[in-house]
Amino acid sequence: MVKLFKDLIERNHYGLALVLVSLFTLMACGGEVAYVPKPRVYPKVDFPSKTYKLTESKDLHGSFELPSYAKLVLDSQNGKAKPGWVNIQYSPFNATLHLTHYGFKDWILYDSLVEDTRKLAYKHLQRAEDIEEVPASAVGSVHWGLIYRIKGNTATNLNFFLTDSARNFIRGALYFNQKTSPDSIAPVFEFIESDIERMIKTFDWK
Repeated sequence: MVKLFKDLIERNHYGLALVLVSLFTLMACGGEVAYVPKPRVYPKVDFPSKTYKLTESKDLHGSFELPSYAKLVLDSQNGKAKPGWVNIQYSPFNATLHLTHYGFKDWILYDSLVEDTRKLAYKHLQRAEDIEEVPASAVGSVHWGLIYRIKGNTATNLNFFLTDSARNFIRGALYFNQKTSPDSIAPVFEFIESDIERMIKTFDWK
């Protein structure tokens, strides 16, 4: 093979020599074609229509709008309901919004509740790509809060608190009840996130 290549070069048959080199290289590689993996395909999600209903919760000391596919249930421990602990179940998506109400009478406790909520959100910082803080408020009221959008492959991608800055404080965290990946769950998360934002905006303390 080497002698043939030299003969071709000496006779100025450079084109034929190049063809032989290419064929030899292809044969040495076994003629294999590089495999390019196809992008991962996720199952299509059929989203239900968004129709809302006014819901009242004595444990949360308020009322708010929920979508028809969400169900409010009391959280329980050892079969007994825990006062101030409420879950909103998004059954079509196997997701749960955990809500806890706290009453406070002084600013020391209030500051502690705000700081604890911030710590719970930022404990995911090691795995999060970013944490975005978004102010939240109820329409036509002085109620306010903060939404923590936690981006990346973390246990929860949304935490928040809502308060009347007087005596009521609510902490919330959204969890999916099965292992997920950020890419596959992104459309579902955005769908539920809009419901949570509506709940916050329509919240009315009782």
